[in-house]
Amino acid sequence: MSKRARIFVCGQDEIENGQYRCVNVLYSGEPSSVLLFRLNDRYYAYRNLCVHMPRTLDCEADTVFDDAGAHLRCSMHGITYDPVSGEALSPICEGRKLSPVKFLQESDGIWLYDKRVAPVQSAH
Repeated sequence: MSKRARIFVCGQDEIENGQYRCVNVLYSGEPSSVLLFRLNDRYYAYRNLCVHMPRTLDCEADTVFDDAGAHLRCSMHGITYDPVSGEALSPICEGRKLSPVKFLQESDGIWLYDKRVAPVQSAH
C-alpha cells in the first residue's frame, strides 16, 4: 500500500460555484487527471474519466457541466452524471459511477489526499 501524498489543488476561494480545476496526477500508477469542482458551496473530486469511453469529461469542450450547470457532462458523447454521487444519469451507462477521489479542505487550501493518487514526476 502506498503512502498518501498531499497534492495541492488551489486556495479555498479560488474556485467559484460552478467552476472546476483539473489536476494531472498518477492514478493507481497511470497518468490521469482529477476533477475538483465547487457546486452549491461544496467541493467534490472525481477521476476525470468518463465511464462510457476512456476520455476526460472536458476532452472536446472547456467545460465539465451541462448547459444548465446542474450535472456533469462528458463533452464527447453527452453522458451526464449526478455531481454529488457521480452516478451516470444516461441510460447507456446506468449503474456506473465516476471514481470519487478523497481530498482535504483546510485553511491553507484544497489538497488531493487519496492513496491511489500520486504527483506526476517531472523528467529532469
